[in-house]
Amino acid sequence: MLATDSINKNPIAGALVAGESKEETLFFLTHLKQWIKKPLSLVTIDFSTRILSGLEEVYPHVPIQKCVFHAIQLLTRGYIKELTRIKRTRLLDHIKEFTLLRRKSLDIEKGKMLKIELNLNFSDTQHSRSMYKSLHKILSNTSPTIIESKLIEFFAQQDFRAWKGHELFLESYKKIFIEHNFTFSRKSLKYIIPKLYKAWRAAIRGLRKDLERTKTIFNKAKYLVLMNPKNMEPFHRRELRKCLRIFPWLRIYRKTLVKFYYQFNISPEKRRPLKFLTAILSEHSHPWLNSAVHTLIENEENIFRYQTFLSPKTHTLPSKSIKVVKESANKTLNRLYRTQCGMRTIENLQMRISQRLSCPIIVSPSLKEKLNYQSKFN
Repeated sequence: MLATDSINKNPIAGALVAGESKEETLFFLTHLKQWIKKPLSLVTIDFSTRILSGLEEVYPHVPIQKCVFHAIQLLTRGYIKELTRIKRTRLLDHIKEFTLLRRKSLDIEKGKMLKIELNLNFSDTQHSRSMYKSLHKILSNTSPTIIESKLIEFFAQQDFRAWKGHELFLESYKKIFIEHNFTFSRKSLKYIIPKLYKAWRAAIRGLRKDLERTKTIFNKAKYLVLMNPKNMEPFHRRELRKCLRIFPWLRIYRKTLVKFYYQFNISPEKRRPLKFLTAILSEHSHPWLNSAVHTLIENEENIFRYQTFLSPKTHTLPSKSIKVVKESANKTLNRLYRTQCGMRTIENLQMRISQRLSCPIIVSPSLKEKLNYQSKFN
C-alpha cells in the first residue's frame, strides 16, 4: 500500500501488507494518520470496498474521491470483456460451425454416419448443410444420366443461387470437367462424386476464410473503439469509420464511450448522469461490463467530486488530485521486484523500498507472522 501527496506528487508513506483486507487497510491508515498532522481536504482511492470502509473509519469526515483513472479503466476492462464475448459469439463460434460441418461431411462419405446432426446457429452454415443434403441425395443415385439431370436442376434452383458459396462451388465444378475432360458415365462417377463433395468443402472453406478476414478487421475495430478521443489522430478516425461501416452494431459502444470521456472535460452543470451507460447493456452482456456500468452509476457522485475543487474562472484543478496512480513509484517498485537485490529478509526489503521512494515504509504484523510461519517449513 502506498499513499501519495497529490499536490507535490511524492509518496508520503507505504506499508508492506499480507493483503488488501480491511484489517491491513486499518493498520496502514492508522499509522498514516499519526504521520500526517494536517487535516485532509480530499482522499482519492480506487473502487476497493475494503479501502473505502477503512477510510470511513479512520477519516470519517474527509471527502472521498474515486480515482478517474480507475473509473475509465473499470469501464474499459468491461468493454474488452464484452467485445471479446461478441467476437466469440459472432465470429469464432461461426468459424467453428464451418469446421465442424466439414468434419461431419467427411464422416458421412466414409460411412461413419448417415446424416449431419449439428445444432447450427448461423444462417449460412444452416444453408450450407442444406446444400450438402441436397447434393448427397443427388449423388446417391447410381445412374449417371439421372445425376447429371438432377445436378442441372439443382443449379437452377433459387435456393442454390441464394447460397453464399454457390459461385465457389460452380467454379470448382467446372474445373472437374474442363481440366480432366470427365463426362457422366458409370466409369467416371467414382472420380466425379468425390470431387463434387470436395467442391462443396472448397466453397465452405472460402466462406470460412471470409470470416477469418472479418475477424482480423474486428480486432482492429476493437482497438479503435476503445481509444480515448483525445489520443486519436486523423488516420485513426478514418480507420474507425471504415470499421464501423463493416460492424454498424459497434456504433453504440463507441458513441457511449466517447460520451463517457466527454463528461470529464465539461463543467459540472453540463455533465450528464451516467445512466446513459446502460444503453450498452443487454441480457447477454458480459458480467464484467454489467458490473462496471452499475458500479460507475452507484459511485457517480464520488467520481466527479473533484469538480468541487475546480477554479470558478478556468474550471481547472489546482493539482492532479483526481488521479491516484503514481506511475513513477510503480515503475520503481517493479524494478525492485525484478532485481530483488538485497531483499533476502523483510528488513532489507523494507529498507530498500523506503530508500528508493524516499518515504517511511512499515511492515504489518500479519505479514511478519506469515513470513515467519513459511520460514519454518523452508
